[in-house]
Amino acid sequence: MKFGIGVREITPQFRTRMHGYGGRSDRFDGVNDPLTFTAIVLEDGGRRAMIGAADICTFPNDGSVPGLQGRLGAAIGCPAENVMLNVSHTHGGPMMPTQGWLFRELARTGGAEQYRDWMYEQVLEAAEEAVQSLAEGSLWFGEGKTSVPMNRRPERNGQVLNAPNPEGEMDDRLQMLMLKDAEGAPAAIGARVSCHPVATGSQHLITADFVGAWRSAFSNAFGPGVLPFFLQGSGADARPSHVADGDQWRAMAHSELDTIGDQLMAETLSALASAEFQPITDLTLKGTIATVTAPCEVKYTRREQFEELAKEGSIYATYAEEAIQKLDAGEEIPQSVDFLVHTLWLNEDFVLIGLNVEPLYALGAHVETAVGPAQTILLGYTNGCLGYAPDTVEMNRGGYEAMSYLYSVWSGPLLPGLEDVFAGGVAKNE
Repeated sequence: MKFGIGVREITPQFRTRMHGYGGRSDRFDGVNDPLTFTAIVLEDGGRRAMIGAADICTFPNDGSVPGLQGRLGAAIGCPAENVMLNVSHTHGGPMMPTQGWLFRELARTGGAEQYRDWMYEQVLEAAEEAVQSLAEGSLWFGEGKTSVPMNRRPERNGQVLNAPNPEGEMDDRLQMLMLKDAEGAPAAIGARVSCHPVATGSQHLITADFVGAWRSAFSNAFGPGVLPFFLQGSGADARPSHVADGDQWRAMAHSELDTIGDQLMAETLSALASAEFQPITDLTLKGTIATVTAPCEVKYTRREQFEELAKEGSIYATYAEEAIQKLDAGEEIPQSVDFLVHTLWLNEDFVLIGLNVEPLYALGAHVETAVGPAQTILLGYTNGCLGYAPDTVEMNRGGYEAMSYLYSVWSGPLLPGLEDVFAGGVAKNE
C-alpha cells in the first residue's frame, strides 16, 4: 500500500464570529493556537480513499459538503464516497454557514461563507499535497485507554442536566491509527477520542482546545518527523474531566490547556508502548454514503399550537416563531429527518463509520455492532452535523441532547429507536 499526507493551516485570516455558543455573538479577539486540516490519502491496488481531519466545530450544513467531496475525489482519483471528512468539534473555531436558527443570524454577516470558501481551498490543497507525496508504507491499528472524557448527563430532581457526572458512562477508548514509512518508522499517528473540545468555554480566542494542546505535546515528544491527527468519536455526552468543578463545569484558561494535552499525550505514549498494534493490509477502500430517515414525534404542526407555545417564552418562543414563519411561507413542519451514514471499509475486516450528527456514547456503541465482529472506528461530526443523536434510553431520559428539534424546527423530538435507524444505514462488506 501507499499513503500520502497533506496539512494546511485553516486559522481564519480575518476576524469573524465563532461557532459553538449561540450567546457568543461578537467576533474573536485573537488566536491562542492554530487550526489545521490534515488529509490522509490511502492507496492500494489502484484504489484510493481520503480521511480528512479538521479543527472546526462542524463542516457547513448548507448543502455544500457533497460538492466538496466531489472536488476532493476528482483531485485524489477516487469516488466522492471514499472521502470522509471529520471534525474535532472545537467550540473555539470560526462560524460556519448553517440552516438552524440558533446560529443562522450569526452567520449572515458574510464572514461564514467567506471563511468556508477559503477553507475549502485549503482542504483541496492539502488533498493534492497528500496525493503528490504518496509513498510505500503500512497502516496499523491499536487501542489504549483515556480518562479525559467525563459524562455530562446526571439526573437530579427528575431532570437531566449538563453537569459533571463521574459515574456516568462514556467512551474511554483511545483508538489509534498509525502510518509507517517503507522503513517501518512512524510517519503519522491519529488518535480517536470521544469528548467535546470545550474546555475553554465561550471565550473569544480561536483555539483547537485540548486537541491543539495534545498536538503541541505530541510534536514536543516526536519532533517534526511524525504527524499527529485527531478524530472525534461519539462524545456528545462527554466533556473533559479537567473542567469539572464540583457540580458544575468551569471555563479553563487557555494557558491551562496543556494539562489536558499532556495527559492525553501520556496516554498516547502508554498505548504506543503497551497496545498490540495490528497491521491493516489488503486495502479494499470501499465507501458508501446512505441516507436514513428518522421519524419525529408529531407534537407541533399547526399554527394554533405554535401560537400557544410562543406564550411560554424562552427557547420555545423562538422555535414557535420560526415554525410560524415556515407555515406562512407555505412550508410544512418536517415530521422526519434525513441523516447520512458514511461507511468506509479499509479492508475486509476494518471499517470507519461516520455519522453527520453528535452521537451520544450508547448510540455510537450500538451502531458499531452493525458490523461485528469487524474492527470499527465510529466517528461523529462527519461531513456536517445536524444535531444530537441519543439512543432510546437517553432520548427517554430527556435533557438538552434530546431537544434538537427546537433548533431545527421539526415537529417534535426524534422518536426512540434512532440507534437502529443509523445501524440500518451501515453498508455491509459484501
